[in-house]
Amino acid sequence: MVTNGLLIAAIFGNRITSPLFAHTLVAFIISSVFLTPEVNANLNDFQSEYASELERRAAIANQAAYDRLQESGCTDTQRSATEECTAETFKTWATVRELVHTANELNGSGPTLFSLGLDLEGLGFSLRWTAGEEFAAQGDMSDSFVSGQMAGLATRITALRGGGSQFSMNVNGSSSAVVARTGGIKGGGAGDTIPAWSPWGFFLNADYSYGDRAATQREDAFDFDGASLNGGIDYRYNNNWVAGIMLGYQAETLDFDSTQSIVDGTVDMSGVSLQPFALYQSDQFYFSLALGYQHMSFDTERSIRYPSLNPGVDSTDTTAVSNTNANAISGNLDLGYTLFPRSRFSLEPYIGFSYTNTSIDGYSETDLRDDGFAFLVAAQKFDSLESAIGVKLNYIFTPSIGVILPYFSAELRNQLDAQSREIKAVYLNSADLLNQDNIDSDATFALPTDTPDSAYGVISLGVSSVLRGARQTAMNSSAAGGIQVFVQFRTLLGLEHYKQSQLAAGLRYEF
Repeated sequence: MVTNGLLIAAIFGNRITSPLFAHTLVAFIISSVFLTPEVNANLNDFQSEYASELERRAAIANQAAYDRLQESGCTDTQRSATEECTAETFKTWATVRELVHTANELNGSGPTLFSLGLDLEGLGFSLRWTAGEEFAAQGDMSDSFVSGQMAGLATRITALRGGGSQFSMNVNGSSSAVVARTGGIKGGGAGDTIPAWSPWGFFLNADYSYGDRAATQREDAFDFDGASLNGGIDYRYNNNWVAGIMLGYQAETLDFDSTQSIVDGTVDMSGVSLQPFALYQSDQFYFSLALGYQHMSFDTERSIRYPSLNPGVDSTDTTAVSNTNANAISGNLDLGYTLFPRSRFSLEPYIGFSYTNTSIDGYSETDLRDDGFAFLVAAQKFDSLESAIGVKLNYIFTPSIGVILPYFSAELRNQLDAQSREIKAVYLNSADLLNQDNIDSDATFALPTDTPDSAYGVISLGVSSVLRGARQTAMNSSAAGGIQVFVQFRTLLGLEHYKQSQLAAGLRYEF
């Protein structure tokens, strides 16, 4: 075949004769029209026609994997492993080859032996099944767990302030007095005195959380529910300062919603949390500070399921399973001011800040049918910084059974670090060929998450109560045995795709 270089030489070379030029030109035209090597179709040829961003990104990664494996020695016609395309590599090769051959058939170019026989919509669905966007749910569950633990501690502090620091019940012989620790007789005989309270308190909280997420182009729809149990101790240094520590455990299950997304599977999470805290309050001003460490474990089942209309190619129906761990460091600061502190009705404007740094360990999946769909998933790290501004309304009832403090709060939270994160994964069986740069190549599935909502609301409605006041068992002894309880409903409002509510209850015992 005459090369293009020879043609150029024939045109411009002074020593090339005119007959040679004519023959060269004819040869070039023939080679260009009839002998050009065949160019296969490409999954990326349909980028403008795929239904979602995930399909487009999955097409890029699968096509790049196909190209890399073909360069390493895998072929379009082989039906089993070879020396160049080993057994483990061949599993991934067979997967990506089916998708590329399907694109070839749709485009009318290239090998189609292992085409799935699907239309463009079916090809897009198949690509989405391979995408692995389910991995984003672990970050959602981590955020939910950490924020739930901080909210649980905030509820405990609210109950401590309302039931344990503003009012308590003192029972002394046959007389009963409802008193304020900060001073002032609120009931009983005028001669009653305020005893020394026991500084120690034990508390136990339980809550149930539930919610759901709507489908987007980047993330799947799911619903979830979980329960947590939190316990701890607190110590009152004086009328102003309280410090304590809370230990929490939560179990939660997330179910992907296959009616809204091309997805099926579950994620089970269990987590533990440790949060030391401090509270200061005067008659009107208060602030609380908490630090936290959270550890979470995830067990994930991810289905990969799409049909084949080619009798020579089996339909895909397998499940990839994995487990990994995550850790978070959290911090929370709240400051508030009480208006009308000596009346039954009080109003408390407040502001708050919360920070979380979360890291999820990298991990590998196991394909239960060994079909080559398992991923090697990179580690993830992300931050969250939120501010809050709100108001709380309290009203005090003092019936004979104790002190009852119903409250309502509304706050606006702003995410100050609202950024999408990107999850990276590569086919596990061929990671040595596809992943030359630590899961950072064109054959990597780069899966972006939705950008967090920059602002949302939180509504809380609850009741804190002193059911039994502290008792003196001997003259001049510290009053102990007081029991305080609370119940609260909390819900998030204004999130674009996400809903979550929480029902919590707890008690505190002075000892």
